[in-house]
Amino acid sequence: HDGSKVYVTHANTSTASVINTYNNTVSGTITVGQNPFGIAVSQDGSKVYVTNTMSQSVSVINTGTNTVSATISVGNPPVGIAVSPDGSKVYVVNFYDNNMEVINTATNSVTATIMVNYHPYGVAVCPDGTKVYVTNRDNYTVNVINTATNTVTDTIQVGAKPVGICVSPDGSRVYVSNQNDSSVSVINISVDTVLATIPVGSNPWGISVSPDGSKVLVANDSSNSVSVINTATNTVIAT
Repeated sequence: HDGSKVYVTHANTSTASVINTYNNTVSGTITVGQNPFGIAVSQDGSKVYVTNTMSQSVSVINTGTNTVSATISVGNPPVGIAVSPDGSKVYVVNFYDNNMEVINTATNSVTATIMVNYHPYGVAVCPDGTKVYVTNRDNYTVNVINTATNTVTDTIQVGAKPVGICVSPDGSRVYVSNQNDSSVSVINISVDTVLATIPVGSNPWGISVSPDGSKVLVANDSSNSVSVINTATNTVIAT
């Protein structure tokens, strides 16, 4: 999280590349599980977690040595992954199992399994660690999970085929990319309801928020573009 490295998964070669952001070169290649997909970095930058869809596992990468320090068996197939702000837990959603697993990072073991809706895909944690949000791609919903009780406390209807998800740094908003609607749903975290729906490019997928929370960037798979959203006005200001 110091911005010095970028980690990228390569599904076809079962590897992850390490990019040095100072000179934009690949500084390392790490062998992980089969068909790696999702990736998440701990807040302190010491660990990277990768979901391996065909291996049904999570690889734990030590960023100091760029080696896999542990491999954790999970469900079928693991896709989205997120780390709690304090680094004590990792949340993994399993697409066909329709569940989310909680990993204890001290023991690298699964400590809880929570049933969610149909075909969970993306997962994000609030900055205070109290809630986790899961997109259910083929149910058109987002589940809200209480991390203290590991229970689903709310289900929010969003657009068609929600996949990507991110949370604003101040913990006030959740942003969800809806593939089939070519839109982004904006969720108000305090009441867990959709407060805005923003049209973006075709087949939006990856989504992230800037560190200052002023912009959301959305990768539009079918229109080969990125939509830039002004979070103050919930409008697209650039493509």
